[in-house]
Amino acid sequence: MEYTKRVIVPGDLDAVAALFTDTTTWSAWQPTLQTVEVLEGTPPATGARTRLTFRRGRRGTMVMTETVELGDLPRRWRVVYEADGVRNVCDTRFEQGDARTTLVEQRNEFGFSGIMRVVGALFGSSFPKETQRSLDAFRDFAARRTQAPPA
Repeated sequence: MEYTKRVIVPGDLDAVAALFTDTTTWSAWQPTLQTVEVLEGTPPATGARTRLTFRRGRRGTMVMTETVELGDLPRRWRVVYEADGVRNVCDTRFEQGDARTTLVEQRNEFGFSGIMRVVGALFGSSFPKETQRSLDAFRDFAARRTQAPPA
């Protein structure tokens, strides 16, 4: 399954890319994120590996490993997320809009194995919606940080 989502974020290219890839701010715009543990390297640099734990439902958690395949900031950040039975290649591009905005475009490519093939088939249509919600949450977070209204 592949799809692309976009959002226009207030702020210049360098600031938006830096904020998007700053692991210390992720929980502010990803409310289900519980922990970020750097395993190797220094995010957001190429080769960095991080373990992310997300809250799922009332008591559940989902643990995934993020590996930065390409940290060509401020223009591009390509990461691979892996969890049991799921692999997501997430290629995020940043493009300066006008002097006050940046386009954030994210292409996702999911692969499923084992029982997660069934989950992907049944719930795959919710993944693009969740990605857009996350991008919108980032836009709103960035707007609060810059004190500018959302684009």
